[in-house]
Amino acid sequence: MGKMVDEILYFILERILCLSNGKSKTINPLEIKRILAIGGGGGIGDLLRALPALESLNYNFPHAKISLLASNICSEILTLFPNKHIISEVIEYDPKRGHKSILKKLFLVLSLRKRHFDLTFFPSRGEGMRKEVLMNFIIGATHRLGFVKGRVGSLNTIKLELRDDVPIIKQNLDILAAANLKMRYSEKTLEVPEKYLTEANEFLMLHTPNNTFPIISIHPGVLWYSERRCWPIEKYVQLIKSIIDEFGAKVVVVGSKEETLISETLNKNIKSPFILNMIGKTTVVQTAAFIKVSHLFIGNDSGPFHIANFLNVPTIVLFGATSPWQVVSSVNNCTIVSKNLNCSPCYLHYPGLMPDCKDARCLKEIEVEEVMNAVRKEIKKQAGHD
Repeated sequence: MGKMVDEILYFILERILCLSNGKSKTINPLEIKRILAIGGGGGIGDLLRALPALESLNYNFPHAKISLLASNICSEILTLFPNKHIISEVIEYDPKRGHKSILKKLFLVLSLRKRHFDLTFFPSRGEGMRKEVLMNFIIGATHRLGFVKGRVGSLNTIKLELRDDVPIIKQNLDILAAANLKMRYSEKTLEVPEKYLTEANEFLMLHTPNNTFPIISIHPGVLWYSERRCWPIEKYVQLIKSIIDEFGAKVVVVGSKEETLISETLNKNIKSPFILNMIGKTTVVQTAAFIKVSHLFIGNDSGPFHIANFLNVPTIVLFGATSPWQVVSSVNNCTIVSKNLNCSPCYLHYPGLMPDCKDARCLKEIEVEEVMNAVRKEIKKQAGHD
């Protein structure tokens, strides 16, 4: 009930503010001194897919200071961003916890309003889109760049229709193109320092059998909306057992502290020296290192998947309610496993549109053997037998 009341209040406020929303103005680069961007409110994947746009903003406005709104867990990934120097500061923003209430959001917005930003880049989507568009408006920048879907997003001065079948990373850049800005960004968004790669390899050698191929990292969980994005854990148990039996592979399982129940299930059901369960035991950077030294990553639509995708690690990703064509940044080295049911994808990051499906057939009907076939193909390819 409380969530519904919040949405009604946001909707009414949005309609009132639309009456006072002026026309968009041409952006004069000389007038842009302070930029505020949101990149990590929704998760690591949101931040990673915003980084090329931030690089492009820096190229167009080289003398402007870029401030970034991001949660603590997201901001940690910035240590792996080669061009992190373009971000002047990270301001904590966690809509799932610390800034969940209207009051906490209001305090944050009013403090940001005092900073007098000239341009804001808020490529917000999904459940929190209406709230963040309103936050963007109240912050008071002259130029407000973001998405629009239906009436949500109409308070942005420069807006782009959110699409179903175009990668979010490209749509973020398209917002800048709609503002007549140029695109300039590096091909390598993430880079793990050699120190962490060495530590990951040494840890694997110390705690698992001596073979070096293949090393497979797996993330069997998701942090948010697991009922729509997470393949059943019992199938991950079967998959890991099959991978170890067939390939003698080292399997590194990664995940956050919030996924301890998954960790306990794995410990209970898999007894093997070939599995290294690191759920809740690593930082984001250490997780990235384990993924990078792996020959293959397997997981759901989640933060670790995006890390693997940006590190160009061969990846098998399982999709249910979300759209791979909207989510995946690069299909190179990425194998998508999904059932393509008539009802999926049903979660397309639209504001106010949440799937009401209770049984998640799109995930449950993916069989272990389907994933194993994809694993066999990738291992055969890397072993030189393609």
